Amino acid sequence: MAKLQAHRGVSSDYPENTMAAFRASVAEGYDYIEFDPKYTADGEIVILHDHTLDRTARKADGSRVEKGTDIRKVTLAEARSYDYGLWFSEDFRGEQIPLITDLLDYARESGIPVKIDNVWETFPEEMRDKLFDIVASYGESIHVGFTCARLDTMAAAAARFPYADIHYDGGDLSAERLDEVKKIAEGHHLYVWVCYDCEMTSWFKGTKATPEVCKFVRQYGELGVWILSKREELEVAVRELDAEIIETTGHIKPEWIAEIK
Repeated sequence: MAKLQAHRGVSSDYPENTMAAFRASVAEGYDYIEFDPKYTADGEIVILHDHTLDRTARKADGSRVEKGTDIRKVTLAEARSYDYGLWFSEDFRGEQIPLITDLLDYARESGIPVKIDNVWETFPEEMRDKLFDIVASYGESIHVGFTCARLDTMAAAAARFPYADIHYDGGDLSAERLDEVKKIAEGHHLYVWVCYDCEMTSWFKGTKATPEVCKFVRQYGELGVWILSKREELEVAVRELDAEIIETTGHIKPEWIAEIK
């Protein structure tokens, strides 16, 4: 049975990349949480999709944060002076920007696997090392995966975390590239992700999922398909593409999987 990965948590119904969205992932029965790490000016690793705060952060009165406010240019205290639920709904007033440790603590408590978006590959070396050290401090008490588009960073993650899942999400799906990926990820649970052609992925210009592409990819690892939001897309991913893990913003619910034969 295909697994479902909650993109930024259940971001269809909760403010993305918040503990509310992550808790909903467990409550609703998702199999995996995907999240986006960033870092602050004082070197704290937080969870936020954009490099800037203005889309999802609000002042206490609900007004927008100054456009272009870069998470890398503010301290954690400054970042936590804003609200990360109000932009979505008044119902979520009071949501703070999570530290990565907030989610990893919850992953240890709940047992849900977590997947780190490949933005970590762009971190400066000292922040990548800090991210690795934080994740390593949890050992095998958490089920963690690293998303990688580059081979050098994949090798670094694979070497530091022999127990971690490796998620290859690079644009190159050639046999030559996937041979290298499989070699680096030897001994790890390997997922290879392919883009599903739909409204949500219209911006993506790389290889899209077809039965032929997906059959080829499954020679190397488990097939992941991103990012789906409709029942008919789920049916194609399960019945025609034979996806083993499917990413959704939360519009697709776990109970639907069992209903599709």
